[in-house]
Amino acid sequence: MAVFENYHRQSLKQAPRVTMIGRWRVDYLAFNGPEGCTNAPLIVLGGAFQNFNSYKYCVEAVLKVCPVVMVDLPSLGNNTQLAPDLGLEDLADLLFQWVEFEGLQRVSLMGLSLGSVVAATFAYKHPAFMEKLILTGILTRPRKAWRMLLEESLRVLDERRMDEFGQAVVLYLVNHARLKETGITDITRRLFHRQMKGFNENEQARYRINAHRLLSVEEVLGYPDCETLVSTGEYDSFTLPYENALFAARCSNAVFTLIDGSDHVPQLEKRDESVAMFSAFLSGQDVGRVKGITRLTRNQALSLDRRTELRYRPHNPNGQVVSFSHVDGMPQIDSPVEVVNFNFFGCLLRPEHLLSSVRESCRDLILCLPDSALRIPMLVVEQGDGWLRCFFLHGNFAVAEELKKLLDNRRYCAALPHSGHRPFGAP
Repeated sequence: MAVFENYHRQSLKQAPRVTMIGRWRVDYLAFNGPEGCTNAPLIVLGGAFQNFNSYKYCVEAVLKVCPVVMVDLPSLGNNTQLAPDLGLEDLADLLFQWVEFEGLQRVSLMGLSLGSVVAATFAYKHPAFMEKLILTGILTRPRKAWRMLLEESLRVLDERRMDEFGQAVVLYLVNHARLKETGITDITRRLFHRQMKGFNENEQARYRINAHRLLSVEEVLGYPDCETLVSTGEYDSFTLPYENALFAARCSNAVFTLIDGSDHVPQLEKRDESVAMFSAFLSGQDVGRVKGITRLTRNQALSLDRRTELRYRPHNPNGQVVSFSHVDGMPQIDSPVEVVNFNFFGCLLRPEHLLSSVRESCRDLILCLPDSALRIPMLVVEQGDGWLRCFFLHGNFAVAEELKKLLDNRRYCAALPHSGHRPFGAP
């Protein structure tokens, strides 16, 4: 039976309890809810980088509503057991075996980021065990650019470019284009960067395992029927708001909310609002009444524009695309292009000449922006008749900051209106 204890200030820093399910290790800490509470316990599954102490404020608030169980499955959180042969559905099945083994009859689940897929899969496969479900940062079908981004992060990691790897992780999980709105501090971002670039061998191995778990997902297995809260940051650039909204719309009993002024890490940027929303949902209250939370109807959710960030057009659109040989450093590609539009994450280009050597997923391309010394590495996501859609490979804080300054400079570029629900950049 799972061992529940009373919570105190140092509880989350203690060594977890360990249950072996076959050869797999499940780490957990379990805390009693308020006296006389009969609500189902909330199992919290984090993403790839969090430890139990990351959820301190969430746990302390939710314990006023129900018992809380923190769980780290193999290769997640601080569970150092490497499990490359366990996919995300396997982890959901392992969690179910653990729930049964520990004698938990009915549970609520909270899955954040990577943990959201495991939680949603559990809820879909085992509805009889479910009370409520909370998901943040989920999607229905991983988009192509998202997959390419993960693959690129693995390439940088495998080449041991750890400083670049750490900066890239921060620049994609934290929406650098919206720092003013989210308010995340430079100190917080640099601490996050220090954590990523300082990964030891085990942490690097776990990153690879979790990236491959995500890359193996073609589409979520199914959509839960239990009472569900799906939420994301208003400016989430990693799992886009419309992707979260689409998941919510396909659930039979879901509420969808945006956390105002946050991105993929609302627990850092809008902690009080996020925690208040979780507590309200678990208490059966209207989450739309929580300050800083916007609840959308199903129609409003499905009407979200896929283009969450504005596109800009340089007043001088004449740029250059170059690529250099790894052998002798000589240019392999050196072509004038028209910069049709661009933003912090990518661009749409019209080459002056047919770039026969450029293919989708082509690496080592650099965009030289007009009237600027800025050089931005990029990947081709899609090609059409005379156009290239690319996304930028961020891995340098200084370059990212210079790009942001150009985008904010109306003497350099003009904002373009949104133009419906077409894929990013497609003409």
